[in-house]
Amino acid sequence: MNYRLPKRISTQATFGVCAPSGFITKTNKLDYAEQYLINRGFGVVEGAHTRGQNEYFSGTDRERLEDLHSLISNDKVNAIIAARGGYGLTRLLENIDYELIAHSQKPIIGFSDVTALNLALLAKARYVSFQGPMLVPDMGHDNISPYLESVFEPVLTSSSFISERIAHCEKNSANSDHEKTLKHLEQPLQGTLWGGNLSILTHLTGTPYLPAIEGGILFIEEVNEEPYQIERMLMQLYHAGILQKQSALLLCQFNRCVATDRSATNYSLAQVIHYLRNKLSLPIIENFPFGHVRDKYTLPIGALATLRGVDDRYYTIEMSQYNI
Repeated sequence: MNYRLPKRISTQATFGVCAPSGFITKTNKLDYAEQYLINRGFGVVEGAHTRGQNEYFSGTDRERLEDLHSLISNDKVNAIIAARGGYGLTRLLENIDYELIAHSQKPIIGFSDVTALNLALLAKARYVSFQGPMLVPDMGHDNISPYLESVFEPVLTSSSFISERIAHCEKNSANSDHEKTLKHLEQPLQGTLWGGNLSILTHLTGTPYLPAIEGGILFIEEVNEEPYQIERMLMQLYHAGILQKQSALLLCQFNRCVATDRSATNYSLAQVIHYLRNKLSLPIIENFPFGHVRDKYTLPIGALATLRGVDDRYYTIEMSQYNI
């Protein structure tokens, strides 16, 4: 499928900032993040309700939608980045002007709850957008990840990106699982890169906002979910026939996803992954640096991605065809 591509941004681009989901509890972190962008040579324009609060959200549904559309229509803004995630974008999906966004050719950047917008843009307008950092969690402090910096700007300002070597298995992976990964990486794996937060992927299943992608490289991440809950969501994707249609499953970071004292047993994420490997014939590659963690990639949803094995421990990912 031919996707519609955003424009590459310059190193002096202006970012439009909005909070399309939850409200910002500490606006001083937003100040810090915006100053960080300014110090790197970028401009910043805030949506009118970015610092507001209405119940759980930064504004009413109408206000948050107006902020997004206003920034898209602002000729001075070159790209849109979310201030934070939380919850709220699914309330906007039926009223977003996807054609307006695709026609603007402005990159849309965010992760977590922004997954809903990323996937809806691909499903409704065939428009490529980006899973990447957000201002408050990733740039609103003085401990910004050099790893994040090494990918964020290069991806947005260039036409392709090849990662450095990434270890493909967790240290506690079973030997048989390790051998399966090596076998799958003997030849390059290629497909449409897509995915994001697992909860959002699951919630969009069966709706017109989930793109129908076959032969893709599906990446997933999660936070604060117990392993059995992660398995339950993965099984929903399996029973919906989504997992079986992919070329590869790229497991990112699962932060604070461990059994708690509320669990009947100490069922682990490693057990979930082992079960999944035996259930699926497609390659399952672990430990990709993305998710609710400090070190994260910027990943174009809809890009052409190629996974290559380097040796018995490492692989690389090449991303291309995601902007013009």
